[in-house]
Amino acid sequence: MKLKNTLTLLVIAAGLFGFIWFWEKDWASTPQAADNVGRVVRFDRDEIKGITIKNTGTTIELSKSKAGAWTMKKPLADRADLSAIIQLFTAAEALKSEALASEAKGATKEQLKEFGLTNPETRLTFTGGKEPVELLFGKDAAVEGRLYVRLEDSSVVHVIGTELKGHVTKRVDEYRDRNLTALAATSVERVLLKTPAGEMELGKKDEHWALTKPLKARGDNARIDDLISKITNAQVSSFAGDAANLTAFGLQEPRGTITLFTGDTEQPTVLQVGGAVGKEQIYVKLSTRDAVCVVPQALEALLDTKPNDLRDKQLLRVEADLVDRMSIEGAGKEKIVVARRGESWVRKVRDKDEPINARAAARLLHELRGQQVASFVADLATDLPKYGLDQPAVKVTLSSYASENTAETKSGERPIVSVLFGKTDGDKVYAKLDDEPYVVSVPATLLEVALTDPLQWQDLGIYRHKADEITAVEITRAGQPTLTLARAKEKQWVLAKGDGKINQTNVQSLVNTLATLRAIRWIGATSPAHGLGKPALKVTFQTSGGATGTLTAGAATPEGTHHAIAEGLTGTFALSRPDFTAFELPLLEKPAAAAPPPPAPAPVTAPAD
Repeated sequence: MKLKNTLTLLVIAAGLFGFIWFWEKDWASTPQAADNVGRVVRFDRDEIKGITIKNTGTTIELSKSKAGAWTMKKPLADRADLSAIIQLFTAAEALKSEALASEAKGATKEQLKEFGLTNPETRLTFTGGKEPVELLFGKDAAVEGRLYVRLEDSSVVHVIGTELKGHVTKRVDEYRDRNLTALAATSVERVLLKTPAGEMELGKKDEHWALTKPLKARGDNARIDDLISKITNAQVSSFAGDAANLTAFGLQEPRGTITLFTGDTEQPTVLQVGGAVGKEQIYVKLSTRDAVCVVPQALEALLDTKPNDLRDKQLLRVEADLVDRMSIEGAGKEKIVVARRGESWVRKVRDKDEPINARAAARLLHELRGQQVASFVADLATDLPKYGLDQPAVKVTLSSYASENTAETKSGERPIVSVLFGKTDGDKVYAKLDDEPYVVSVPATLLEVALTDPLQWQDLGIYRHKADEITAVEITRAGQPTLTLARAKEKQWVLAKGDGKINQTNVQSLVNTLATLRAIRWIGATSPAHGLGKPALKVTFQTSGGATGTLTAGAATPEGTHHAIAEGLTGTFALSRPDFTAFELPLLEKPAAAAPPPPAPAPVTAPAD
């Protein structure tokens, strides 16, 4: 194909494309075209910047800011109800002509007067688009539920339903925002509450709330957020009027005020609480609104808030992942330091790591972080001896630890917080954090997990053998003869002394329990009260590797376990009831009972002659 012909075809194609684009760019798709049939007004709601509603001597002017917020300019200045505006837009966009009350070319002046459309009082105007759209509402049509309308720049009269007029004839208050405030609860960074009982101030930093007045204390994030949300989510029941006469509403000297400060505005939002309206509502005045509002009485309850209602009732606030070490110091006892090693814990003893009951360490950290304050005893700890906190009974310090220097931290241990425990009062114990000025009480049971005896931190594993490695067992039980058992070549158990048939199942259960025996907990130093002078049972064993061990169980504990000791380990531990039962099982088969003698034959009676 020649170059000239190719260029000619390209020119024709370009021209055809331009024609189609120019003439069809505004054509609607088939569904859109069907939807547009009979529509009275056309506009793009996103382009509308103003709405004017005129109705029987009342003019409502609504305006949209650059930020997209709608406000009422007339007949008074206030925030507009976005939902009411959306409903108005939707009804206007959906407005369709059900019939023409005039010829397509338009109605005459006489007809317009007859339809009430010469200079009607009810009008709806949208401005801000390509050109203003003004709809005029006339008289009711002969058909019930229908009325006449026309556009300002047209004499064509349409018959429509009454839905749109219902929105246009709403009262002024129905276009006012029923949300008491326009604040987002999350934007509030400071709160000032004033009541006849005094002042309270709250501040937010790093996503955490704190009381700064009348005392300095950690705040309860959830409770303070809830207080703010009750204000920001409050709904206006009705508008009482302008604020020219505050005395009439009990607002000349309000019963209380709540001031909300945000980071993005210079002026705070002040809520004044006035008099009651009946039994269920109250008058309030918001600094950002001119009118006095009526709201549910529930908002008044905020004035009864006390500082302790908003204080953080967690004993301490610390992230578990930051805690690498814990030190426990009991009065007159050696300091115990436990450190995190991977997912477990060890005890630091002269720079050496000793295995411990890691579960006890994890429980201590968990209980401290989750403990709730029972009561706030004193806001200023000026009399520490009164609560036994000048010389604490127990001190627990949580620390982080860095093994190397970094740009942010130096190597070594860095204390995070210390908890001091003082006198015990009934089922409570007084406590105080080293960096906070007040005294609290917490359940005394918390001391049970802050173990101050080094023996109580020992590893719970008593023996770590394989059952097959145990080759000999000697067991003595109170009131019973001692049994000595040995494992034969065929792995069966036999009596090393005496005669009898072994219950292989029960002996193996005893050996399995013994090989991997674990304590329930370590009780502490052994004492006569543990009943080990007259033991309930004593088990001595030997392994194929030459290791030996002796387990002695004494008196039962109140919770149903038994006091026990193991040779080579220091202190008494609690032996579980199931383990103790395994050591009590009968190890010898009972001899079979002798068969009863056969019954004597019945006497034979001679027949009579």
